[in-house]
Order: sequence, then structure tokens, then C-alpha cells
Amino acid sequence: MKEIIEKYVAVWNSNGISSLEDIFSKKSRYWDSTQEGGAIGLLTGSIAATHKAFPNILFQIISLSASGENQFFLEWQMTGINSGEFFGYPPTGKRIEIQGLDSIKLESNKIAEIKSFYDSGLFSQQLELQ
Repeated sequence: MKEIIEKYVAVWNSNGISSLEDIFSKKSRYWDSTQEGGAIGLLTGSIAATHKAFPNILFQIISLSASGENQFFLEWQMTGINSGEFFGYPPTGKRIEIQGLDSIKLESNKIAEIKSFYDSGLFSQQLELQ
């Protein structure tokens, strides 16, 4: 089961959005502090936009633990240098380092739900957009 979550992290690192349908159920949901809805659609846009702004983005797994048969917690760290447009802002050349925690529910060997917790304000602070 952990392999599915590792594939999800690999999608972020490779911009492999075409693989999302292989690891998410059709009715999967995604939620974070800025958006909520169907996981495949939201993540397709988010991953593409993130790679445009941070082409060298790297997500690392800090820890991955089971909290039951189909429930996992993924602690991650994202690093990268802003060398592309980010939500209408020009590139800053600044490095970001964001940590977060995802609560991930699996059903039938696919991701059914992700609730992602991170400080979205750190993007603005670290890119000096404020």
C-alpha cells in the first residue's frame, strides 16, 4: 500500500500528471488550505503550475506511517528555486523549503482522499512577495 503513496510523491517530482489516474480512484478528493475538490483535476493543475514556477522541485518523504489498514500519514518536505511565474508573480530566484503533512485514505489499492496540511503563507514569505 505504501508503494501507491510513493508513486504519488514521484508524480510531484517528475511532473508525471498522466500517472494520476493510475494511482487515484475516479471519485477521489483532495483538500488543502487553498483548494478542495476532485483530486485528479486539482492535482493536474497544481502539479503543472508548481513545475512551471519551480522546475527543479523536489518532494522528499520525511516519514510515512500507517494509522490503520487504509489510512496513512505522509510527512514531506518540498524544496525548489522559483525560476518561473508563480500565480502571476515573476520569478524571484528565491529558494523555498516547505514542510507538510498529508492524511491519505486508500480504497481498492488507490488513493481515495488526501487532506494536505502546510503553511501556504510560507511561499509568499520565502519568495519575498509580501
